[in-house]
Amino acid sequence: MTNSQKSPELVQKSDKSGEFNETIVISDDQSWIWELATRQLSRLAIPHVRLPSTVPLRHSWERFRRAKHMIIHWECTNRSAGAIVEEILSIQPNFDISSRVIVLTTHPTQEDVVQFAELGVTRIIRLRQREQELTAAGRELDMHLTATTAPNPTEELWRKLQRICDSLSPEAPQETLQYVEQHLAKLAAGGLTARYHDIEAKLHAARGNEQAAVASWHESLNKNPKFYRAYDGLIALYKRNGKLAEALALLQKLQTLCRQSTSRLVSMAEIHMKRQDFEHAEFCFRSALERDSYCSGALSGLAELRFHAGDLEQARSLLSRSQLVHRTASNLNQHGVELVNQRKYKEALEHYTKAQYVLPQQDKSALLFYNIGLCYARWGQAQMACEFLRIALIKDPMYKKAQRLLARLQSALERTPQAA
Repeated sequence: MTNSQKSPELVQKSDKSGEFNETIVISDDQSWIWELATRQLSRLAIPHVRLPSTVPLRHSWERFRRAKHMIIHWECTNRSAGAIVEEILSIQPNFDISSRVIVLTTHPTQEDVVQFAELGVTRIIRLRQREQELTAAGRELDMHLTATTAPNPTEELWRKLQRICDSLSPEAPQETLQYVEQHLAKLAAGGLTARYHDIEAKLHAARGNEQAAVASWHESLNKNPKFYRAYDGLIALYKRNGKLAEALALLQKLQTLCRQSTSRLVSMAEIHMKRQDFEHAEFCFRSALERDSYCSGALSGLAELRFHAGDLEQARSLLSRSQLVHRTASNLNQHGVELVNQRKYKEALEHYTKAQYVLPQQDKSALLFYNIGLCYARWGQAQMACEFLRIALIKDPMYKKAQRLLARLQSALERTPQAA
């Protein structure tokens, strides 16, 4: 039986080391598009597997991260391919989309072309179901899969610096910043381009020099008004520094250029939430879900809104479909801590009870039960506190804070049992 006749699960998945060594084809179409991809991959003896567009990327990221290439059918029927690429970048911002993602598309729109540029997709194969054109598409796919031409050293250095900068933070080691700075100076000989000023801006931002960073990003956009990396850098800086109105204005501007981005709608919704504009936040979350019903950011964000509105059933339903429940769990925990710190113990316990109800079982963390125990302890109910601390330790037997608090409370109960 040939690879083209096998089910996706039967195609070779790993090398002898046990690590995944495959090309992943994401396509809901099992007919001619899959046949084209698997025929070329089989002819080149490249291990591969077909996965549907609804595959949970976050839960299997190690597998995707190690794939040499991802071939994505842009017109997937069950989930937007643009949303898939956006999710890849949200999981790993420095993932090399330009060299590792190959898009197969049958009828790209003008907005698709804009989104390709925004996401950094450069390997694009246009498909038509005619024999001559399919043969040409097969040759083009072969070229992307087997390219042996030595990369341009200058271009490779640009990409390397961009990937480093995509992971920079104010806590970045000085050695990393100096490395980028030194190599950027060498590249300046080729001209102060939009990407030069983008990297320059990220160095300024990592060093806490916001004014210089903003100036460099604006210079980048002066060089190329469609250089999306500069917009993304400005938005991230404004959000990090609490300039939410400025960040929102840029997001809205980008949304007018391409309305297909679900991640941008989620970013807009999160800003509205921080500004206490819950009506607009819900509108943006729901708009994102209309474009991509699998968007975990929108599912978790909307669940949080529904939770605080008292609609626990819908919150629970939304979270059951999200891969970002941990983010909502963290936010709910933090709100409970704030109530405890305000000595609103009864209100905090009611909040935690609701949180336990809406969170899936696997996301009821040791931290949640520790915080409930801490609330009871501060409210003077040591016996109840001990019960929840024991649950926290069942969840995480090495949880030091829970161990210490439980030992302290048990010691106090032994000395003054009547206080229980």
